[in-house]
Amino acid sequence: MVTRSAVTSQTSEEHRTTLHNIAKAFAWSGGGMWSTQLFTWVATFTVARLLTPDDFGLVAVAYLCIGIIAEICGSLGWAVVNLQELSESQIGQINSLAMILGVAGSLLLLVSAHFIGAFFRMPHIPTILFWTSLIFLLTAVKTIPAALLQRDCEFKTLAGIEALSYFAYAICTVLLAFLGAGYWSLVAGLVSMSAVSALLTLRARWHCFRWPTRNPLNTPLRFSTHMLISSVAWYTYSNSDFLAAGRMLGQAALGAYTFAWNLASAPVEKTAKLVLRVMPSFFAAAHREPAALRAYLLTVAEVVSVIVVPLSVGLAIVADQFLLVVLGEKWGPTVNPLRILLAYATVRALTNILGPLLNAKQQTAFTMRTNVAAAIYFPIGFLIGARWGTSGIATTWVLLYPLLAVPLFRRAFYEIELHWVDFLRALWPACSSGFLMAVSLLVARRVLPETWPKLGNLVIEVVIAAVVYSCSLLILHSHNVRRLYHIVRPPAPQCT
Repeated sequence: MVTRSAVTSQTSEEHRTTLHNIAKAFAWSGGGMWSTQLFTWVATFTVARLLTPDDFGLVAVAYLCIGIIAEICGSLGWAVVNLQELSESQIGQINSLAMILGVAGSLLLLVSAHFIGAFFRMPHIPTILFWTSLIFLLTAVKTIPAALLQRDCEFKTLAGIEALSYFAYAICTVLLAFLGAGYWSLVAGLVSMSAVSALLTLRARWHCFRWPTRNPLNTPLRFSTHMLISSVAWYTYSNSDFLAAGRMLGQAALGAYTFAWNLASAPVEKTAKLVLRVMPSFFAAAHREPAALRAYLLTVAEVVSVIVVPLSVGLAIVADQFLLVVLGEKWGPTVNPLRILLAYATVRALTNILGPLLNAKQQTAFTMRTNVAAAIYFPIGFLIGARWGTSGIATTWVLLYPLLAVPLFRRAFYEIELHWVDFLRALWPACSSGFLMAVSLLVARRVLPETWPKLGNLVIEVVIAAVVYSCSLLILHSHNVRRLYHIVRPPAPQCT
């Protein structure tokens, strides 16, 4: 006979095991992402000293054109992740559909290459697009196998694939830049990264192809429709700043702005990618349990803020010194847009958490409408902001982003019955520690002699910021740190 206490103990043990599995998933995925980010930054900074903003502007236009296929194919991948009742035949048909979209996108890019070059007044663009069209095919062929790996929680495998693909990008880009290949080093790096990622994904998980037919695909396509429209709208508004910069300000300004965006967005994009990889399955499993969803959201928001706040605040303060020491004076125009973009980095990182939660609560239609509206007012704002240069475009993000973020937060909080005060309380450790770090950093900048080497001053400032932030978390918010530690550590062995 099983007693109530035994059942309670078993349930508690299962709950601890689930939390630990979530932590392990974040550890594998996060470790892979942040390790790749470190040597990708090293490669990017090295290449930036060898190339010019014009080179980065050319590749930014090319990447602007090829990114849309990742969003379209990604919506098919989400159907495979979420609809676990799909048969092998249906998955094979979706796999074929993704490949068809990749081939069609590649051909469309080749046909429109000369028009795109004329629109941006960049004569080298058609040749670049010819080679980057390969990324369409490589992305399409790996979409469904990667989705299957994610559905099966193979986060260790996915982390390894990502690390090796970014390593290939770094090696290829730096080597060719030293050999004098110019912007072609960036193009070759992107293609090599996609090729390595596709090959390793197919090696880890292969799936057959089936010719798509209408009836078996009704359910997955209906599921994907809102996410597809939302993804296309997101891609439209999130890249319309590059379009405005490239069209109205020119190639060099676009290159400077693109570098500022990439640097400011690195922590945001990595945390967003981590959440999108790990959390959808857990949000979906608890979609009828508001208390569980609140706990998940608050914990993830707390961790994300602890990571993003010090990086964004610290880099915003030392941006001028950092760019001068690491990249040189030619990247001086990047300082102002970088600081402005970092001003809302934390809000953007927290907003990215809401997508998987709203999808789990079947609010994809609301997310779609919000993104479609953003795809209208953001491009208009960027065209107006471009009159004040790259800083004007960056300021547009800060001014208009609340129109996108506030409705998403309100709907998410309503769906899981969460109060704003509880959410702000979860952000307090990072925000208060970040404030103390900022004060100490500003004081250090005023106290350190300007006659000292700039690199030495920068290193001292970074060390001071890291020490103050860490001590603030450990001393003022020790309870929060212990709580997160108990989630991460392995469950204690049970006596028999």
